Amino acid sequence: MTFSNYKVERIGFGLSLCIALLMTFGPLVRLHDPGGARVSDAFDLRAGITQLQSEVRLFAFIKSSPSSGASVSPVGATPATPEPLPMPFTLRTASIVPLSVFAALVFSLLALVDLLSFNKGVALLSLAGGCFGAVALLHVLLLGSALQSWTEKMTNIAGLSSPGYSTLGERILMANSFLISPGVGLYVLTTCLLLVPLLSFTRSVPRINAVLRHDPRVRISQTIHIRPVNSQYPAETCTSLDASRSGLYLESSSSHHYVGMEVYLTRNDPAGGPPNHEEHGYVVRVEKMENGKRRIAIRIISEA
Repeated sequence: MTFSNYKVERIGFGLSLCIALLMTFGPLVRLHDPGGARVSDAFDLRAGITQLQSEVRLFAFIKSSPSSGASVSPVGATPATPEPLPMPFTLRTASIVPLSVFAALVFSLLALVDLLSFNKGVALLSLAGGCFGAVALLHVLLLGSALQSWTEKMTNIAGLSSPGYSTLGERILMANSFLISPGVGLYVLTTCLLLVPLLSFTRSVPRINAVLRHDPRVRISQTIHIRPVNSQYPAETCTSLDASRSGLYLESSSSHHYVGMEVYLTRNDPAGGPPNHEEHGYVVRVEKMENGKRRIAIRIISEA
């Protein structure tokens, strides 16, 4: 797909990518443990996740409680041994979150560089970054749910009030303080990155602009020479149906035109005079007629 040079669209894409990159310093993940609540940006996200894993691993080892009906341990009985409460799988794989966030930021930067220079794969690069952001967001949501389920199991351990384990209740309360949830920055990062390919593939900005045009159209028949920017498509000569200062509506017998296609066009004077300057535009609408021809609306960007 050829990326449009439409100025408003490019500015919007650039702004969206810049906002996504600024989320490097935003609250990506909210963590809460026995040490208190904190938010993590891209620089300390890995350290925060690692610390949370270590603390949960520490609380996962809870001694098995003795039978509530026995008041005196029999002679030679084997003492209770610690039984580990399995740590949630999502927490064991929590390193996916900082890796996905880092990949999303890298693709954001690559998309912005491409927008400012090559202008070839902005939408695809942004889509890749948005997918990584969505993976990080989904994993944090699953992680929060798994931690809640894990603390409920801790609370339901038998023998919680046993006299031999006076500190167990305190440890359970501390374990219940483990919370994790996505920060605003992670939502903004993912949304901005997915917004760019959505607008690019649907051509929403040019379509809206075409609907909101204010220039009056005049019915005029002109010979228009169209040369696609992509040289794999042939040039052709068409006749306009109407025109305005910012666009043309013409009829073509070719079928290779598509919305977003960039073209160079030259208008010939209807009286047979010399051709005017070549202009740069893009297709905003294609209508298929019953006779097999197409009617094409072209938005003029500027003189080429």
